[in-house]
Amino acid sequence: MEHLDKVSQDQRARESTVHIEIGLDLLAYAIEEATRSMHAGPLTSNELASIACYTRSFRAIRVAAMLATSGFVLEARVYVRDVYESSSMARYLAREPAKADIWLSDERWIKDNEVRQYVQKFTAPGIPIKDSPYSQFYEQSSQIHHPTARGCIPLVYSEETKNIWPQLVPQYDAEHAANALHEIAMETVFVCFTFMNALADPAVMPVEWRKDLKELAEAVAREADWSHLDRDWDEEQAKFEALRAQALDADELEQYLDNDPNSVRNRLRRQTGPGH
Repeated sequence: MEHLDKVSQDQRARESTVHIEIGLDLLAYAIEEATRSMHAGPLTSNELASIACYTRSFRAIRVAAMLATSGFVLEARVYVRDVYESSSMARYLAREPAKADIWLSDERWIKDNEVRQYVQKFTAPGIPIKDSPYSQFYEQSSQIHHPTARGCIPLVYSEETKNIWPQLVPQYDAEHAANALHEIAMETVFVCFTFMNALADPAVMPVEWRKDLKELAEAVAREADWSHLDRDWDEEQAKFEALRAQALDADELEQYLDNDPNSVRNRLRRQTGPGH
């Protein structure tokens, strides 16, 4: 409770906790809507795999925030890496059904280098994959995630006092706590953007959701240029409503395809003849 009280009194830390909660609300909506959509039609491996990984990422954000506000800053950063890895895997599996089949049937962890190669699609042109933000963050976070000197020595050595003694109980450090919570807030925004990338078309997301994500990104990373997210929101709303009007529920799709003479199944039936 002592750490929570101090976090609530620190403006930077308090702002980040609010940003994390807003991001989690956006992510919860996206995951639950995707799950409802999955239940409405035939179950596909890439949908199931992606939703499972995003759910893990969501829970890891919560755990990381709880640890950071309780003084376990280094441990929180261990979970931040899991957030990054799980959401990147979710985006990858959503767009790669064959890999999702392997992931499910073999219960095999897909090596991160495969995901990193896929991430190149979302890296600015001209930037080598090894210099991408994903690769750089992964390398840095691995130093904390694994029992390296960087991940362990801070638990027994104080730079301030130059004293060696095990920190079995975390000591509150306002700057470290605020930095960790800000990092978690940024990761929450990152996860929401990977969800957008995982969709067949981002236009299927409600306009308000996309506007809220843009505003959250601007609040969390004020120094970044988010102008590429600028839209004519009235026009986007009109597109969204037109898309929804044309969309069919999954249970209506089968009947539509059976009745449409130009559907693939009916064209194949005509080619193979009656009785096939």
